Amino acid sequence: MKPKLMIPLIAAVLLLFSPMAFAETAVKVDVGSGTARVVKLSGTAKVVKKADKKLYQLKKRSRLYEGDRVIVGKRSRIALRLPDRSTIRFDENTEFVLTAASVDKKKQSRTMRINMVFGKTWAKVSRFVGGRNKFAITSKTATAGVRGTTYRMNVNKDDSVSVKVYGGEVEVKGKPQDKAPGATGPYVLSKPTPIKGPHAVTMEKWVYIVGALQQIDILPDGTAKKPFRFDIEADLKNEWVIWNKQLDKEID
Repeated sequence: MKPKLMIPLIAAVLLLFSPMAFAETAVKVDVGSGTARVVKLSGTAKVVKKADKKLYQLKKRSRLYEGDRVIVGKRSRIALRLPDRSTIRFDENTEFVLTAASVDKKKQSRTMRINMVFGKTWAKVSRFVGGRNKFAITSKTATAGVRGTTYRMNVNKDDSVSVKVYGGEVEVKGKPQDKAPGATGPYVLSKPTPIKGPHAVTMEKWVYIVGALQQIDILPDGTAKKPFRFDIEADLKNEWVIWNKQLDKEID
């Protein structure tokens, strides 16, 4: 090869393997406390901003704030990065509210809460070492809270819920809303077992600890079935599961 041809070739090789060549795949996600960032978007998703109640189209790298309501369209999916570096994804035909997304480094605390109106979500929760630690996905009938794990939650339009855990443990508890006439005092959820007998609430009071490869189903009236081990081989054939597992692997 002639010397004068080698210089452009070497320059091209250096450019190919330089950090600039990988800038698109190594974008630093800037997520501040109280916000979340859209890191992946396939199809369309809209947000009703809490600040002005107006509807906006979301794009990759759009920022969401506490109180914003998101609607994911047909044949669409969206992934958010939270300020604790957890990732949470939502399937098509899903609606949710980013209720809380805050990290206080001085107090070593985090509060992450997503309120699912309906649809499917997948959460890969980062481990957090500190004092006050709350990470939960809620619906009208149940709350699923964790410390550091991977799980998914389906919320149907009839308010029934299904939670599947892939690693770690998830505390799933009922959400009593209406007291019977004359009932007073706060609701108390104690040890992780159902409470039998008469109730002064419209939903049963219960708490379950759901372990890895276990599933729990909550009925529309808020009552829960006992957790059971789901068929992981059949589950891994689900397209929504395959997609999320692949993205989790990329994160790891």
